[in-house]
Amino acid sequence: MVAIVPEGVYTMKDRFVIINHNAHNYTKASKKVKSQMLTELSLILNRNRQYLGYLLRKSARVVLRNGNVQIITDATLSKKSKRGRKKVYGKDVQKALKLIWALTGFASSKHLVAFIRLNKDIIFNNPQIKAFISEKTKQLLLSISHATVDRLLKPLRDKLKLKRVYRSNPLSSNIKKSIKVESWFDKPKEPGYIEIDLVHHCGESARGEFIYTLTATDISTGWTELRAIKNKAMVWTVAALEDIVKRMPIKVKRIHSDNGSEFINAHVQRFCEQSQIQFSRSRPYRKNDAPYVESKNWSMVRAYVGWRRYDTEKELKLLDRLLKLISVRHNFFMPHMRLIHKERQSAKVIKQYEMEIPVNRILRMQEVEENKRKWLIKLRNSIDIVWLSEEIENAVEDLSHAYERKLRRVNHENF
Repeated sequence: MVAIVPEGVYTMKDRFVIINHNAHNYTKASKKVKSQMLTELSLILNRNRQYLGYLLRKSARVVLRNGNVQIITDATLSKKSKRGRKKVYGKDVQKALKLIWALTGFASSKHLVAFIRLNKDIIFNNPQIKAFISEKTKQLLLSISHATVDRLLKPLRDKLKLKRVYRSNPLSSNIKKSIKVESWFDKPKEPGYIEIDLVHHCGESARGEFIYTLTATDISTGWTELRAIKNKAMVWTVAALEDIVKRMPIKVKRIHSDNGSEFINAHVQRFCEQSQIQFSRSRPYRKNDAPYVESKNWSMVRAYVGWRRYDTEKELKLLDRLLKLISVRHNFFMPHMRLIHKERQSAKVIKQYEMEIPVNRILRMQEVEENKRKWLIKLRNSIDIVWLSEEIENAVEDLSHAYERKLRRVNHENF
């Protein structure tokens, strides 16, 4: 065959018609004729000889491809049946997960699953959420596993990663000698034991004055309070501690800090003595002696504000409002993981965790007064989780805009 047939002249349907028309003769032909037919069809249809041979031999046969039963040389690739496990969690569940995931501040899959199950009365009764989630989707969300959540939310996770640029310069003080050193394995897991720490919002340089976040978390219940303070001065630290101790729903019995000068000073020590609170500190250069509050520094502070430098009055007000909103969502709606049992079997360590909301742990405590218990229940039921999450997002945007305006003003002054 001398003439050349350009590719694209025949459609897929036309090709399959030609192949089906020659399939019977191909199976009955000799080896020499088969070779000649493949050569001519390869030139006419612009297809590989081996592929054409396969189509001619299997023409009109039923095969299994990618879990679907299909007919070879059928242009429509009609599906007679679909084998294998049917998909349970579809796009409706994925959309609902994205909506609820945003309400948690983009928590991990295990925390998200616990959040849905522990707050189902509030989530599915909210008018803004109820309009988007059907009854079938609701049941699927209540039975979904954290592995499935990871798979469905995987496309969004890379967009939310933050880069760490953080430096700190903790100082020491002579007053450390009068404060008891307590390591992580010596701590009693009793209610009212508070770990505190400062998060530096200094950006890439620790020079000058900048804003800090004071984080205080109860190691037994997971209840956490966040406060923004103007600088590292003792007066702001003590004022924030007084407000935190006052706002805690349980009586604060112990306070544990690192060796920073903002905590290891006569003012904080005097405050603890007057409030009848025991005061202890970590071992030098052992950050793991305060593991509970260190974990909150990331999940409740860095995940929202990043590592930017905040040092203006405007940023202080916006940051303080944001941190208080985050504290409310964490304490009343977000599940907190706690180790309840650990057992070593030869070289394997088996751990059991409990996922519960901090406010629920406090409500189960016998030492909590009935008036306080009723107040906590009433407060939780009065909070709109959708409104709260929207306010947190708006506060994050306002803080970001204030930071960008400050940078533009500084750059303009430099030029």
